[in-house]
Amino acid sequence: MNGEILVRNVFYLFIIALILESCIMAVFSMSIFKRIDSTQPVQMARDVIVLAVAVLLCYKVDAFLIFRETEIKVPYMLNVGISALVMTRMTNLIRDFFSRIRNAD
Repeated sequence: MNGEILVRNVFYLFIIALILESCIMAVFSMSIFKRIDSTQPVQMARDVIVLAVAVLLCYKVDAFLIFRETEIKVPYMLNVGISALVMTRMTNLIRDFFSRIRNAD
């Protein structure tokens, strides 16, 4: 297994997750979403959008696959699924980090 390439691929996913969270944050910070009182449906919609975009990005762009160019052999769709879930989790970590910074102010 080539560990350096695996770490590089995870780092690429982190950068894309940061960009994805920034885009989703910009959409959900619009005034129409601020007026909605219930946060649970908004959070669920946000999670679905993040997961859908992550799957689409990982499916279309081979550079975002975790096991690309490593010696680990996994089926393509499993690689897409794992990569999308990792990207979604990183996006949620970034969202939690930004919300803690916002709440600390």
